Amino acid sequence: MSNPITIKGLMNYHAHIDKGGIVPPFVYRDAPASERAAWTREAKASFTVEDIKARASAIIENMIRYGTVYLRTHVDVDPIVGLKGMEAILELREIYKDRIAIDAVAFAQEGFDRFPESEGLLHEALRMGAHGIGGHTTMDQDGKQHITKIFEIAEAENAEFIEFHTDETGKEEHFLQPFLAEHTIQRGWQGRVTAIHCSSLANVSEAAAQLAAKLTAKADVKVTICPTAIATRSLTRVKMLLQEGVQIRLGSDNIGDFFNPFGSGNMLHYAQMLAYILRFYEPKEVETIMDALISQPVEGRLHTALSSYDFTYKYKASSIYELLTHAEAPERCREILTSPDLLARR
Repeated sequence: MSNPITIKGLMNYHAHIDKGGIVPPFVYRDAPASERAAWTREAKASFTVEDIKARASAIIENMIRYGTVYLRTHVDVDPIVGLKGMEAILELREIYKDRIAIDAVAFAQEGFDRFPESEGLLHEALRMGAHGIGGHTTMDQDGKQHITKIFEIAEAENAEFIEFHTDETGKEEHFLQPFLAEHTIQRGWQGRVTAIHCSSLANVSEAAAQLAAKLTAKADVKVTICPTAIATRSLTRVKMLLQEGVQIRLGSDNIGDFFNPFGSGNMLHYAQMLAYILRFYEPKEVETIMDALISQPVEGRLHTALSSYDFTYKYKASSIYELLTHAEAPERCREILTSPDLLARR
């Protein structure tokens, strides 16, 4: 009989827990993204530090229950909510540090055209202790200028890494992934930039997509996939990116808000969804998905934190296929890893 799968834990490379868990009490209504964004801004205006901590804690607890040991969450920083979200998440980072490593990313969700004051707040958030900064390539009228400004803030505050919600509309006219890769190389940020979603890559020509994938690999820009985004846009060409050598990561994205009223925080659910949507069915493809789930961050401080955990997560499943099929909650235990090399090597 095969041994049950035992791993050090799963990685969640993208979430928004500062504004998660607001549906309920708010009622979700299907509407254009612009309307749901407006409702989110209204909700953010009422947030308090304690409110954010309570909602985010519930989400973190659920992630831990399902075996997540690393969480990278974007935290809105703008004049609407101020630095309340960052204050709350940094407190939770300390509270949960022995059970899950949390990275807080200072996120310019609302852009600079609408709220130019966000620039100063982003500087302050990084000084407070956020390790990374996040931008959104389609939030301002000039996406290239937005990208440049985020890099400038990151350099001024010595940020560890940069992330962008990249070409999220999926439209060809918003295709800035090649520019982001080129800019990363020009400024010497190879290996420290992540592009999230990359939706337009799915809709440009095959030739344009191939060139962008090669450039993304050359710049060592990581790409984070959030399968729940399929509800409103195309998922990117994950197989093409992998063929070109781009590192792929997985994220849960929104949980219980106006952009996704669902969300378990169980990373196996998101991996299963990705496999269904993009037909990652062959053995090597399934291993690739599992590899994305367990590949630890490259930052040394995180390797130290994750290596210090003296527990593992054991599943009843004895194969990756079985694991992704049932997406069960694991048993947290202290024992030697007994899984195949793919799972035990980290």
